[in-house]
This record gives sequence, C-alpha cells and structure tokens, in this order.
Amino acid sequence: MQLPLQPQHHKTLKTSTPPAMISYRYFVYDQGSYLLKSKKTGVIILGTFFILFGVLFFTLIFKSPIGALLGGSAFFLFGFFCIAAAFTKVIFNKTAQTIERTGTLAYLNKHYHFEDFIRIETVRIYTNFIYTRTAVNLRFKKPESPDKTDLLTIASLRTSKQLEQFIHEFHEITSLKNE
Repeated sequence: MQLPLQPQHHKTLKTSTPPAMISYRYFVYDQGSYLLKSKKTGVIILGTFFILFGVLFFTLIFKSPIGALLGGSAFFLFGFFCIAAAFTKVIFNKTAQTIERTGTLAYLNKHYHFEDFIRIETVRIYTNFIYTRTAVNLRFKKPESPDKTDLLTIASLRTSKQLEQFIHEFHEITSLKNE
C-alpha cells in the first residue's frame, strides 16, 4: 500500500522576509538621520604617529636635507590625511532623502539624492592573491550628465556575515533597492 504524498509547508527563499531591526550595528540614529558608525581612535593614533615621525624627519640632520624634507613631508601629509579621514561622516537623512559625506576637507564632500541611487555594489579586494576585505560601494547617477555615474565607498568589511548585516541595515534605513 502506497502512502499519499503530503504537501510540505515551508517558506521559499523568495517569500521569506528578514526580521525587523530593533537595533543597528553599523548605524546610529542622530537628530532625524542615521550616521555611519566609525572607529576613530585607532586612525587618530596612527595619524598622530605619522605626524610625529614626519616632525622627527624634519628635526634630524641627514646627509641629504632634500631627502629629509621629502620624507618628512610625506609622513606629515599621510598623518594629516589619516586624521582628516577620522572626522569624515556619512549621513543618511531619510526626511530630506539624501546621503552626504562630510569631513574636514571640503573638496571631498559629496551629496546625493535617493532618487539618483542606482545600486549597491560589493567588491572583494585581494592583496597578493590573499583576500583582505570587501568594499561596499553605492553607485549614483550624476544629475548634470545622466550617462555618467559616481561611486561612494561607505564601508569595508571582512566577513560575509558582516557584509550581509550591513546591507540589510542599509536597506532597512534607506528603503533603497537596486534598479
């Protein structure tokens, strides 16, 4: 005697929805908008180290003063850019429907509207054929020239679990979907 087939009750991957977010790991709510969390302490310490190393190059007497000047300037500038990067903010404003990157260096500031969003991209980065991290980029249409696009890198993560969590939180906050 053959048993009748029982229909299986399960959700397929396309119909399941991720759980609602209670707290965010990569974003913080601040005055009506969401800020991307950043770890400033390590970058500031690194920048300070390079600035001090650059000053050390300037003060030591070398056989070549031009080499001391170039080496000291390179370390000093690298330290300055590290500290400037520590104070860069990425702001997701839901009420104004904008994404902004602001920082101490005004020429690096960017401002985008949600309507110009094309897609979120992930790029795996390798160094000497060894996986190091995955960069999360947002691609936007340029309003002044519709044929061109602009890229905004917002995160750099190491594991796929971190990447999935970050993208889920991004979609939850902005409600943006890929075209």
